[in-house]
Amino acid sequence: MTTEHIEHQIYRSKIEHEFGQGNKSKAEVRTFWVMVITFVTMFGEIFAGIWSGSMALLADGIHMGGHALALGLAFAGYYLSRRYARDRRLSFGSGKINELVAYSTSLLLLITAALITYESLYRLFNQNEIKAQEALIVAVLGLIINLVSFVILKGSNDFEEIEHGHNHSHDHSHEHDIEYETKSEAAMALPERKDNNLQAAVLHILTDAATSVAAIIGILAAWAWGWTWLDPLIALIASVLIGKWTIGLMKQTSKVLLDATAPGSVEETIRKKLESASDTEVIDLHVWSIGQGCWTMIASIIHHGSMTPQDYKSLLKGMKNLHHPVIEVQHCKHEII
Repeated sequence: MTTEHIEHQIYRSKIEHEFGQGNKSKAEVRTFWVMVITFVTMFGEIFAGIWSGSMALLADGIHMGGHALALGLAFAGYYLSRRYARDRRLSFGSGKINELVAYSTSLLLLITAALITYESLYRLFNQNEIKAQEALIVAVLGLIINLVSFVILKGSNDFEEIEHGHNHSHDHSHEHDIEYETKSEAAMALPERKDNNLQAAVLHILTDAATSVAAIIGILAAWAWGWTWLDPLIALIASVLIGKWTIGLMKQTSKVLLDATAPGSVEETIRKKLESASDTEVIDLHVWSIGQGCWTMIASIIHHGSMTPQDYKSLLKGMKNLHHPVIEVQHCKHEII
């Protein structure tokens, strides 16, 4: 093995390839505990339903199985994203694993909303007698579990890390570094995307909480005034809202999965930073998300001087959410470096 080859291997080994996905986040830990709570509640309700002969408890336990599955998928998304963060078979890292999971669980949620809509419409026109006491206990229990789960998940502060590592996600040579004019420039960062995997998990919890609230109000109204129609009506309204939120989440995840162009403000921030160098014109710029809190880019620049791609990458070093920028520089003679 030649010295040149060894040096190349050493340089290559220094280039991080995790794109900000290699650290465990609070969202992952909290999703795990909510998943555990949901599974324990599910098995407890199923066991209690079989032991007591309560169909309401048994049905709710089976129903919670769907949410337990969704939360299990959410946790798996975080784990796999972290597990394969440095896998070079994934060209732009593992961030899209979370987006894929969020999209998949959104599909499950949309199916749930459709089933609630169907059942609500059926019961609205075919009203049945409600076993008030038994159903109320189950609904209150479900609401308490969902509120606890919601508080746990919302405390995760989206994708805040609990393990920290050194960030090598930009250029990896310190030659031709361009000094920042101010400390605020060095601290500049692109806007972070919301954690869609976490949003999907929270939406599942809110769906279950909404159905529990609808059940409690409906049961009390039926018991007090005989309004058996109120329970399915509230559930119907809740299912429509859930469907609307879910479609919005699916649109967000689809944009990431399909490498949709970043918002104009993000592109403009990068363009201004690159063109802050004298005699520079950005003639082509593509910026897209590669996962929660991560952006990447390809730029083609015309420059009337001697600046190199490394010099332009140095201009972007303060953007902590920008990973692995690819920059092509064409000099005025159209020579490509």
